[in-house]
Amino acid sequence: MQSGSQPPVPPAGTAADDAAPSRPAGSAGAAPPVPPPPPAPPRRSGPAGPSPVAAGARLWVTNPARAGLFGWLVRYYLFAAACVAVALGYFGVRVYRAYDAALPDIADVERYDALAPGVTRIFAVDGSVLAELAREHRAYAPIDEIPDRLIQAFLSVEDRRFFTHAGLDWRGLARATLANLRSGTVIQGGSTITQQVAKGFLSDERTLDRKLREALLSLRIEGRLGKWRILEIYLNKIFLGHGAYGVAAAASRYFGKELHELTLAEAALIAGLARAPSRYSPLASPERALKRRSVVLQDMVEAGAITPAERDAADDEPLKLAAAPPDVFRLRAPYYAEHVRREAGLRFGDAAVLQDGLQIETAAQIDMGAQAHAAIDSALRRIDRRQGWRGPVAHLSDETARATLLERTGDEYGDDAMTADPQRWRLALVTEVNAKQARVRVGKVEALLPLKKMAWASRYDRNTGVNDVKITRVDEAIEAGDVVWVRPAQKRRSVIAEIDDEAAAAESAASESGDTSAGSAALEPPDEATGLLLVELGQMPRVEASLYTMAHDTGEVEAMEGGLDYDRSQFNRTTQACRQPGSVFKAIYYALALDGGHYNMGSVLEDKPYVPEPGEMWSPQNIGQTLDGKVLLRTALIKSLNLPSIRLFVSLGADKVVPWARRLGFTTELIADRALSLGASCVRTDELSRAFSIFVRGGSWIDPIYIRRVIDKRGQTLLDQRHPLDAGVDVAGRLDRMAALAVHGPRQVVDDRTAFLITRLMREVVTAGIGGRASQIGVPAGGKSGTASKNAYTTDTWFVGFTSRHMTAAWMGDDTYERSLGDEDASYTTATPMWTQFMAGVVAGIPHENLPMNRPPGISSRNVDARTGEEPMAGMPSATLYFKD
Repeated sequence: MQSGSQPPVPPAGTAADDAAPSRPAGSAGAAPPVPPPPPAPPRRSGPAGPSPVAAGARLWVTNPARAGLFGWLVRYYLFAAACVAVALGYFGVRVYRAYDAALPDIADVERYDALAPGVTRIFAVDGSVLAELAREHRAYAPIDEIPDRLIQAFLSVEDRRFFTHAGLDWRGLARATLANLRSGTVIQGGSTITQQVAKGFLSDERTLDRKLREALLSLRIEGRLGKWRILEIYLNKIFLGHGAYGVAAAASRYFGKELHELTLAEAALIAGLARAPSRYSPLASPERALKRRSVVLQDMVEAGAITPAERDAADDEPLKLAAAPPDVFRLRAPYYAEHVRREAGLRFGDAAVLQDGLQIETAAQIDMGAQAHAAIDSALRRIDRRQGWRGPVAHLSDETARATLLERTGDEYGDDAMTADPQRWRLALVTEVNAKQARVRVGKVEALLPLKKMAWASRYDRNTGVNDVKITRVDEAIEAGDVVWVRPAQKRRSVIAEIDDEAAAAESAASESGDTSAGSAALEPPDEATGLLLVELGQMPRVEASLYTMAHDTGEVEAMEGGLDYDRSQFNRTTQACRQPGSVFKAIYYALALDGGHYNMGSVLEDKPYVPEPGEMWSPQNIGQTLDGKVLLRTALIKSLNLPSIRLFVSLGADKVVPWARRLGFTTELIADRALSLGASCVRTDELSRAFSIFVRGGSWIDPIYIRRVIDKRGQTLLDQRHPLDAGVDVAGRLDRMAALAVHGPRQVVDDRTAFLITRLMREVVTAGIGGRASQIGVPAGGKSGTASKNAYTTDTWFVGFTSRHMTAAWMGDDTYERSLGDEDASYTTATPMWTQFMAGVVAGIPHENLPMNRPPGISSRNVDARTGEEPMAGMPSATLYFKD
């Protein structure tokens, strides 16, 4: 067919134009005939081009790629799935990155041995532990120090496929899930050891979110740390009950052993605690703990770690637990340890003290602290008895209650209740009473309480200051059924207590009560008629006392007893209490007088009655109400005369005294009025001690040192305040410190001549003045006593004394101001005897220098009449006065 040719003529019987076909006759309304199907298109052959199509024919085109409805549905869902996959992948990456960013730094996990919370320990000078401080008690052990049997026990019961899985054990998880579903409760866990390690670095919340983070962190830990490192962290981090974190702490807590000393049975018991430390605690539930131990041993057999024979032998081993460790905090020097804890917290932060495993070396001397406690106990019991009997601890009228008490005291004190420790006070039940004596029982032991060992027990009266009232009948104070404190009657008194010519009444009461403080006391012989042991009556003292000792040369505080009983009161009266110092404060402004050019030791002061100002109610008097008219400044201080001291204070001016006291280190509020001349403003013991030590040191400043050195758990020194003379300092360190002191020594806050003069006067307080009792310690001593009153009641008594080595402040008083210490009592019957008893033990066998230790240039002296300051007269008392040139 040529291009542009006309279409062919249709064959006969077909319409040749567009006119409608005619209908046959008689066929009106009939359907038109169906046209025949179009002819098939001719096949293409060769390059001739398309075959011609007949004019008016229909063309049908078939698409071979068309897939129909099912195909289109498949394609639609595949496309949708692809879109969802892309979206999920996108959001999954975003979520993973968010979780990954929130995970702990893997380096923290890797360095757990360095970052793990540790136990901070506070040590005395001799290495004794004063306190252990921690939120978690741990003892880190490297993996090569952990016995194989202990490792096998944990792996057998906690994660047998630990060395084969990659952090997540799908088989174990499926098995645990199936077992829990069958039992209806949780009997198995699916967490691996790696997951438990990861859990320890995450929060404790039980949510899907945390579980996802745990899984991710587990995989990261497995990818970064080796299996043995993971196992080491786990065995040192796991909580095993009763404050023990890690296997080393558990071995010590439960068995008192090192890890290498554990038996197989003990290792299995520790491993069994991992599931539920409180439930399987051998301390709380020994039978349950043994059952759990058997389960662990059987798991070890199934894991191939031990043989059945080894299992049986270990299963038969009896449970032998170690005794609970003593509370070292209360065992030795609790007031000192608590003060050091506070100071360390201020320097390094409380969090560091509780979790950084610091080693804090202090200046505490254990023996000295024990002597201080004994002196406080003896002095307080003496004054407390003189004030009267406050009644029994309890009264038991029911026989069942009495029997219960006797049973419990018997268990507590044992068969040798009264002889094991004669100095110990014990609770006793009064069983019989008559006028002359009472029978008492301490557990199974019966004893006799005679009248002479409780004659002091008159009824306590808070509204009086009269002491030493006696009773004449035993039944005036106690009756059958009373629960009282007793101890074996002591035969001898304290050596110090026997030589008191200034407080005979106090000593008489102490003697009758059998009070003793020296360790050589012997017991009274048994009663001749009954053969029963004699006991004495006691009670817990109501008043309080404290002792504080600092070394002059180093500033190290070697003893600090802030009260009688830390369990009863944690208030440290040496550093926290602010109490009126009374006449002790005279030494402060007498030093100011000597520092100027107007007064010296020979200055004459008026000793005349005080003339109150209009409207003033204050009417001070001298001790003993003496009046000498005129006295030397020296005499006024060493005799602690109030009237001339007040006039000296007024002459100096309160506005000058307060800045002078600040210069010496006082930080408490000092009210600048005349009452300050008699110590009416309160001060702290530690600051008072520092001021006096400045005088003894020749006027140079000193700070009290409690912490000598602090070392962290990596062995790095965080703080070193040791003196060059400290025995623990090596040669190089000693030379460095000596050089530093030579260049940057302590600042001079008081003229060395002034310091010499006031120290000399306080030395004479002991040799010729009101503090004479302190001379009984056997070495040169000086100091100043003081008595403070409130509403005419004696509430505080002091003696702040020193030797060439130590400054020691002794205080005794009433915390609550409930009752006067005694109308006839003052520092020389209370605080000074306590100071003397304590210091007699401190200085024994140690050479001491005279006081003052150094006489600076610019000081001259002359011998004068002690009364007038004129030339000495034969047969009259004389004194050596010192002056600034």
